[in-house]
Amino acid sequence: MSLEIDVQQGWHDAVVELFDIDLSPITNDNNDIYYFSNQLKPDDTKIQWKGNIYEPLPIIATGYEKSTSGQIEQPSLTVANVLGTFSELIKDYEDMVGAKVTRRRTLGKYLDGESNADPLQEFPIDIYYIERKSQENALTITWELASILDLEGLKLPRRIITQNLCLWRYRSSECGYTGAPLFTDRDAVLSTVGLSSLAVTLVNTYSVKERRYAELEITKQIRNKALENKDQACTSFVLAGITFDPAAGTYVEGNRAFRNGTQVSLSRSVRAGRQRSIVVGRRRYELEDWEESIAACTTATTAYDNAQAALVAAQAAYDTAVSNYDAAFAALPDDDPIWQLDICGKRTSSCKLRFARQALPFGGFPGASLQK
Repeated sequence: MSLEIDVQQGWHDAVVELFDIDLSPITNDNNDIYYFSNQLKPDDTKIQWKGNIYEPLPIIATGYEKSTSGQIEQPSLTVANVLGTFSELIKDYEDMVGAKVTRRRTLGKYLDGESNADPLQEFPIDIYYIERKSQENALTITWELASILDLEGLKLPRRIITQNLCLWRYRSSECGYTGAPLFTDRDAVLSTVGLSSLAVTLVNTYSVKERRYAELEITKQIRNKALENKDQACTSFVLAGITFDPAAGTYVEGNRAFRNGTQVSLSRSVRAGRQRSIVVGRRRYELEDWEESIAACTTATTAYDNAQAALVAAQAAYDTAVSNYDAAFAALPDDDPIWQLDICGKRTSSCKLRFARQALPFGGFPGASLQK
C-alpha cells in the first residue's frame, strides 16, 4: 500500500515530522547536515529514516500552510537550546543565515526498521532557507525561513533563461551524454556518404537497432491485446440449457435454485432465467445452465501463443541489434572523423535523440514560456 492510499483510509499511522538542517551552503562541506525530530518511536528509541538517525529535539515549526493569495510562505522554526546545541554554530556561522532547512513527513510504518519500511513514501517535502535569527534566549532559538526565491539580496536570473535551448556544453559533465557520434545539428542521423568503414557500420547498426525497437514495441502491443482477449474468452460463459419443471422440483425461487427437488447454489454456471409462474405469491424462474466457452478460449489461447512467440522473436532480434551496435561503437577509434560531424542542435529534440527512452538530464532547459 502506498502513502497516497494510506491517507485516504479512515485511519492511518501517525505522521512523523523530520527536519534536515544542511549547513553546506555556508560551510561548503556536503557532509555538514544535522538531522532532528520532535518525536521518538513508540519504544522510545531514535527515529531512523533513509539511513539517517534523527536526534530527538523539541521543535516548533509554523507557517508551512500553503496559500492561494500569491504571497510566498515564510515559516518559522523554533528549537530548544537548553544544552547549547546550536550556540556554537550560530556564533561561528553568523546566525546560520543561508542554511537549508528541509521538512520531511512520512508515516510511522515507513520508517527504517519497520516491516513496511519504504524511503520513497513521503509527503511533498518543504525546502526553505534560514533568512534571519529572530529570537534567542537561554531556552530557545527562533529563525525566520524563506523560499529560495524570497531570500533577501537574491537577484534573478541566477543563470540565463532561454526557451527551448540548452546552455550546457555538449558532452560536458553537466550534459552527461557519452554515446556514439551519430547526429547532425539538425537532429538527423548522419549520412554514411564519405564516412570510414567503421563509421558506416556504426550508423547502419544504429538504424537497424532503432527499427528493431519499433518492431518490438508493436509486437508487445499485439501480445498484450491477445492476452486481454484470452483472459476475457477463457472466463466467458455460454448458455447451455434452460429447464423449468415445478412438478420435478426444477426451478429458481428468490435466491435459491432447485434441481429435481435438491437445492443447488446460484453461480456463474447456474443462473435464474425468465419468470414462469407465481405460487402463493412466490415467483418462480427458469433454471439456466451456463458453461465455459471452450471453443472461444481455445481460439484466443492460440492467438496469444502466436503473439507471445512473435514477441520472443522480436526481443531476440532487438537484442542482437543492440549487441551489434555496441560492438560497432566499441570498435570506433577516438580519432575517427565522424566525431567532428556529430553536433548537438541544443534543442529539446536534440536531447531526446541522444537520451532516447530515458529521462532527459535535469537543468539543461531552464524553462521559459512565451506566455505569462
